[in-house]
Amino acid sequence: MDKETAVPSQAELNVYVSSPSGSRAKETTFREWVVNNQIGTHTPPPRPATAASTASEDNSHRPSLVTGISLTILAMLLALHNLYPSLRPYTQPFFELSYYDPATNQYVQGWDDVYFVVSAALVLTAIRAIAIEWIIQPMARHAGLGRKGSIRLAEQGWQVMYYSFVWATGLYLWKNSYYWFDFSAIWDEWPARPLSGLMKWYLLVELAFLIQSIFIIHVEEKRKDHYQMFAHHVITSTLLTSAYIYGFYNVSNVVLCLMDIVDFLLPAAKILKYLKYQNACNVGFGIFMSTWFMTRHVLYNMLWWSIYTNVPDKMAYGCYSSATTKMISTTASADLFGPFRSFDEPICMSPTIKFIFLSFLLSIQVLSIVWFTMIVRVAYTTITTGAAEDSRSDDEDEAEVDTEATPNGTVRLAAKDGVSVPPVAVDTAPGLDRRRSNGSASVRARGRGRVPFDQSDRKALLGRIGCDKPT
Repeated sequence: MDKETAVPSQAELNVYVSSPSGSRAKETTFREWVVNNQIGTHTPPPRPATAASTASEDNSHRPSLVTGISLTILAMLLALHNLYPSLRPYTQPFFELSYYDPATNQYVQGWDDVYFVVSAALVLTAIRAIAIEWIIQPMARHAGLGRKGSIRLAEQGWQVMYYSFVWATGLYLWKNSYYWFDFSAIWDEWPARPLSGLMKWYLLVELAFLIQSIFIIHVEEKRKDHYQMFAHHVITSTLLTSAYIYGFYNVSNVVLCLMDIVDFLLPAAKILKYLKYQNACNVGFGIFMSTWFMTRHVLYNMLWWSIYTNVPDKMAYGCYSSATTKMISTTASADLFGPFRSFDEPICMSPTIKFIFLSFLLSIQVLSIVWFTMIVRVAYTTITTGAAEDSRSDDEDEAEVDTEATPNGTVRLAAKDGVSVPPVAVDTAPGLDRRRSNGSASVRARGRGRVPFDQSDRKALLGRIGCDKPT
């Protein structure tokens, strides 16, 4: 067979093959290394794939390297904390909330809180990997999903686990507060610094999760909304940090509650889609859309307007003592970063500070509008045509293409969703690399190298948003 017609180009197939004689493998980037070792099992050396070996590899769940690194760092800190009492003043902030006042049974802020945020991010990273790899993914495989589908379901399952728990915690704090659905009362006790232990833990864990999410979106495959999501995490983490330093605990609690509720409703609907509960998925997606609109575009804007109108009625412009919370000057200081340098410096409120915080909140609202526009477009397309393409993600539900060797030396590309692809001959001559996964090569159609599937036969996929078919 003519090599020029038998061997597809790399751009067409986006697949790497290696020489049987063992030519040098493709260099792995740091991002690829983290992705391969964050939630997936350890990939054994390439070997001939058989039904028994594939089942054995699919059922082997070894600790991922990222999990091991996170737990190792935490174990070292814990060992130092317990074995060397003289080091406890330095290690204790990693494991306990700092700045406790026994007289009031409350806490205040301080720079030692940074250590707790770091340890919380490590713990969340380890819990995420363990939950995905050892708990949710095996359950998904037991439910009949394939390797890729089980990983997708596991990732959404972790989102449901985290956001349902943290949203319930935030809602409990909000429901038992004096500002429950009274936005003007949010500022009644400002600039008082003390806060409860649960409120402090809640805000620091949320900040740790945002920082960890910035790391996660940079090591996973980039989606179409990568930069919007990155901007959202950066803006939200900056806003949450600044609000914590300025003592805006209450408004942070309300904003997070309004944001977090939809972040577990969407993954829950997607899990129903992966498990083939079509009607339940449609209902879940409808609840998600309604909740998104009400919380992020109605209540959120009411809160924004309350900040705009109630300041300075509730928070008179000027500077306040961080110790006594009494106003010490009616002229707000131009130094916005005084509280960032030291919590002992006066804390001020001025029109400039007010509009800086409002601008951050407005930026989050703009991103929410962009995303909601995408969601509405997907829902409209699904209802009118019954075939919707996800406008937020490149490859969440992209057809996965596996290669099967045939006796005549060709490779058959077996795509999922019932798409048949003719066999393609692949030359295994030296000089080419083979990308392997669990002993077998796999390619994904994307970018310039898309395999030309028949669009009339290909299943329309929704991906990150919505369900496969309309009700």
